[in-house]
Amino acid sequence: MGAVASTSEDIQMVAMDESVWKSLPEDLMERVLAWLPIHSLFRMRCVCKQWNSILFSERFVARYTQVSPQKPWIIMYTAGRVSSAYDSSLKKWHDLAIPAMSPEKCVLAASEGLLCYGNEFFPWPNLFVCNPMTKFWQHLPPMRFIKTIHVVGMVNDRASKSYKILVAGLFFDEAHNGRLATEIFCSQTNAWAVGGKPWPIMAAAWKLGAGYAVWSMGSFYCITFSPFGVIAYDIERNLWDEVHVRMPACIVSPSLVECQGRLLMVGGCEEGNFLGIRIWELERIKMVWVEIERMPRKLRREFVEMLRPSRHFFGFGNGNIICLTISESSPAAVFDLEDRTWKWLPGCPRLPDINNWQLRGISFEPQLDSFVIPKPLPLHAPRMIWVG
Repeated sequence: MGAVASTSEDIQMVAMDESVWKSLPEDLMERVLAWLPIHSLFRMRCVCKQWNSILFSERFVARYTQVSPQKPWIIMYTAGRVSSAYDSSLKKWHDLAIPAMSPEKCVLAASEGLLCYGNEFFPWPNLFVCNPMTKFWQHLPPMRFIKTIHVVGMVNDRASKSYKILVAGLFFDEAHNGRLATEIFCSQTNAWAVGGKPWPIMAAAWKLGAGYAVWSMGSFYCITFSPFGVIAYDIERNLWDEVHVRMPACIVSPSLVECQGRLLMVGGCEEGNFLGIRIWELERIKMVWVEIERMPRKLRREFVEMLRPSRHFFGFGNGNIICLTISESSPAAVFDLEDRTWKWLPGCPRLPDINNWQLRGISFEPQLDSFVIPKPLPLHAPRMIWVG
């Protein structure tokens, strides 16, 4: 049987009968929509009321989570003034407005689809948690003691629809002496609890430094300074303790990263005038740092050149992604643990090439089912804006 040739004259544009869509079984419609990228879901909300209601139904959320696992996004921000998210699946930037009244808000922690915002570098911290995909948020009650934040960590349990936030920070006693305290917020009780007695090393606030606390295997881990070391907060025992692991020699700018159950550390290693960029993994049985990766020579030269005159950089990540940012410059280097490749993160037009606002970043896994108290952003607060 010969092929039948067709010409443009044989093809007619036929308008789709709206009744076809109306009669489409809802289960089949959900199956189709579940394959959309997550940012496309929020565009399709405007199509009709039915699609908008489907998006937040428990059945659709469960199906979407199963068929469309999300790769981590990389959020870059500059002291609460600019916040952009890089979608590693679509390889494009999204413009992420900061959902807060004050311009001095920045991302302090992230976990399983939730972001914790706050005014980290100012007294009387004001914190709230937001799911930027659903635009629901929860304002947290004031902490009992802490007035200036040093370290923040967050863990989200989507199964129980609850999360906890660890904050270590500074307060002043009756004699006006600065001391460190630890407070834990539990979303199930909607209250802060004071942590156990601080580990003695935490009596010196400057030694704890500032940054993220990484959740791994039931504890929050963070870096201490002068000299560098690692401490952990056991969430069940409510206690800090020293992690007895020897740090690599001549390490510079260490940061902890949790990737698929592995506790990693990224940092520089000084050897004379040479600065190498390396990644170590904590071998939990022998309690030693084992080097697993080095930044390639060409990329390392470019990266180190941007560090001058300081040698300070910051690492973060989850899933298979580790990202290294430079405080004074916007380019960021990315390492993919799965295919073991290094590359520069594509430039974001909203981030300045030279940044005087301490560029920082955090990895984020967009999720529909990460739960906070269903309170939409107020009308006078900035909304999330998706670009591209």
